Amino acid sequence: MRRCCAALVIAAACWAVAPVVRAAAAGSCPALQYLAALNQADAAISAASPDASAAAGDLSALVASDASLQRTLGPIIDHLRAAPPDVTDARAALDAMIQVLSLPPGATCAVDPGPARAALKDVYTSPVFANLDQNTQPGWLAQVLSWIGSLFNATGRALGTAGSIALGAGVLLVALALAWWRLRRVLASRPARAVDEHADTGDDPGREWALANAAAARGEYRDAIRHAFRSALLEAAWRGRLAVDASWTTRELLRAARGDADLVAALAPAAAMFDRAWYSGERIGAEEWEVARARCEAVRALAHARAPEPST
Repeated sequence: MRRCCAALVIAAACWAVAPVVRAAAAGSCPALQYLAALNQADAAISAASPDASAAAGDLSALVASDASLQRTLGPIIDHLRAAPPDVTDARAALDAMIQVLSLPPGATCAVDPGPARAALKDVYTSPVFANLDQNTQPGWLAQVLSWIGSLFNATGRALGTAGSIALGAGVLLVALALAWWRLRRVLASRPARAVDEHADTGDDPGREWALANAAAARGEYRDAIRHAFRSALLEAAWRGRLAVDASWTTRELLRAARGDADLVAALAPAAAMFDRAWYSGERIGAEEWEVARARCEAVRALAHARAPEPST
């Protein structure tokens, strides 16, 4: 409880002393006078025979000179004038205030800060400290280009004109060879990609299911789940259980099937597994494939069943 009271008194002291500190520029230096009065009151109750009455008188004189200090010093005065006086709490509050408001040794209000400010301004405006806020550090690209330029300059000086030309020609040939090798790889991969893309344009659910199992056997579980889900959708479309549009999102697909509660119940978990495998970027393994295969098989089996008659 005493610590809480001391903390409250400290906070109030900081608020109340602000106008006193601001007035410290005057020749009388009220800040030092205020601290001296606090120290005098603290000394009165810290003596071997505490004099609570004298300390209360010192603080009351401060309140009389500035009524705004009543909020800060009033509780301490009440402690000192209590019967019996609460010297312990009063001393703790005074010590905390003195510690917070203490000034450096030799502090005074009679010094004119103008010359010091002017000297500091001259230092900041000198050429040595000019453009301190400008970022003169070059970026990483500029550093790399500068390093390459210095390397070529050093090589040119070492090899001479003929050697520099030969080195540049060699670098150019290596770059052309790498570009040609990369182009050949791209051209060689085009037929295989065309076959893969053509394989994905069919509408046979059985063939899609076979492609899913083949992909799973190769360990390509992500592609296997895609073929399995495609097979389930094609099966539902072939059996008249669902109209499918290739541009639909999963949400639109489920919205189209909402009239068939059984189909939605089987299709929703299969679609969720497909979205996770194809769009989440997570690692997909054999365990995920088995879950997706079972869910897609449930959709395929339901598609073979007779669609329920709409309720009238």
